Amino acid sequence: MSHVVWLDGALVDPVTAALPITDPGVRWGDGLFETMRAENGQVAMLNRHLARLSASITALALNPIPTGADIRAAVDAVVAQLDDTPHRVRITVTTHPTLLVEATPYEPADPNTGVAVVALPGTWWPGNEIHEHKTLSYAHHRLAHRRAVAAGADHALLIDDEGRLGESDAANVFIVTGGTLVTPPVEGILGGVTRDLLLEAAAAEGIPVEVRHIGESEWRGADEVLLSNGLAGVTSVLTIDGAPVGHGTPGPMAARLRQAYTAQ
Repeated sequence: MSHVVWLDGALVDPVTAALPITDPGVRWGDGLFETMRAENGQVAMLNRHLARLSASITALALNPIPTGADIRAAVDAVVAQLDDTPHRVRITVTTHPTLLVEATPYEPADPNTGVAVVALPGTWWPGNEIHEHKTLSYAHHRLAHRRAVAAGADHALLIDDEGRLGESDAANVFIVTGGTLVTPPVEGILGGVTRDLLLEAAAAEGIPVEVRHIGESEWRGADEVLLSNGLAGVTSVLTIDGAPVGHGTPGPMAARLRQAYTAQ
């Protein structure tokens, strides 16, 4: 099937599936979502995604909300309808309470290619705690993405007023400098499931890791810049604002971390 939808207790026709106008997710964007990758009958890092969802439910005091058991059962029901090719699986929950799980085909990018990004100053606010949760209020990130595309790039880097690196419009960000893997702290950015896995894998392999703020001169002069999320895994940034990152090609750290991601 090309599009599978589970809504509030059953598989439904994607064409007719709908949420009521009284749903807080529709009215205020008040709810949460998780996006994951399914392949060969399995959802990558499902337990980690559900744990993050549960933590955000608690932090944002969302009540009533679908139970963890119901969410897992809905994901299992959707994945059971899929073939073995990659799919994007998205969970949406609100306090209606709504439980929506949908799957659509996903075509992974060639790992030997990379992306171009543009830097958008003043778009990351380290004190904005709501951005530490994957809420349905996603207009800020969507606008950043549209601005990047309008500038001829694939993604945007969200930068604070001091020029420090936050995240991208759809992924966490790492830089590689002198063999050390560096990523910003979770302050006004989403703590990504793949980000956590890569930090653990790097430490296990003896790769030096630092979690700290990254100034503009450092991220612009990095040996490698990497994006990470649950769908694409690890993606190399080849250019920032048109200037090459390192040699302008995917680097060795990207290859090492990609192996760690695919082995999870």
